[in-house]
Amino acid sequence: MHFHLLKPLNGWREFAGEVGVIVLGVMVALGFQQLAQSINEHREAADARENVRAEAAFNLGLIQGRVAVQGCIDRRIGEIAAILAAAGDGPIKQQPTWIGRPPTGPFFMRRWDAATASGRNSLFTPDEQERFGQIYDIFGRFNDYQAREQQVWADLRALETWQGPLGPEARLSFAKDLQQARYLAWDLNFAGQKTLQNLAATGLAVPASEPGVASICLSIHTPRPDALRRINGPFGEP
Repeated sequence: MHFHLLKPLNGWREFAGEVGVIVLGVMVALGFQQLAQSINEHREAADARENVRAEAAFNLGLIQGRVAVQGCIDRRIGEIAAILAAAGDGPIKQQPTWIGRPPTGPFFMRRWDAATASGRNSLFTPDEQERFGQIYDIFGRFNDYQAREQQVWADLRALETWQGPLGPEARLSFAKDLQQARYLAWDLNFAGQKTLQNLAATGLAVPASEPGVASICLSIHTPRPDALRRINGPFGEP
């Protein structure tokens, strides 16, 4: 049995030309598809980068505000330590009327989490991925430690209304709260200082914030109504 190959109607040369045109068309189409995909990825990376940078800049503004009042926090811790030492197990001498608290604020992380979940942060440069990853680790630490710190200072504010002698149990409890407040203040200040020192490398600009009166910076003997009036916070004070 013999098989005969079919011949193109217009000859092999013209057939080869037609095939070449088809192949070229497919290659051009694939090239345009890859180009469109590359442009889309660059646009997605730019959008994700802009969103993450705006979020990170806001959070860094909170850190900057925290670091700025570290001197007030250290002073208040020293004042409370002196009050407890002078009282011993007995009544409080020169009872404080305003303990105050360190500043706190929510650190937003949704844009970075969204970029991570979608894989868009993989479109960042390796240096950007490393720097933003480190910065957001600090933000997470602030969110965790701030909540613990605010609880400790809430316990210390009981000194404002304490009646009668402290006694050994209350004195020990306040001493533990004070030591916890000292450690948390040190840790947050250390992390904040190191983050702000590396700010220039990120190219982030921290937005300017309106100056306000920090609760912890008021005198420990400020009457509560006067302190609330001077702080004038939109949500009051605990």
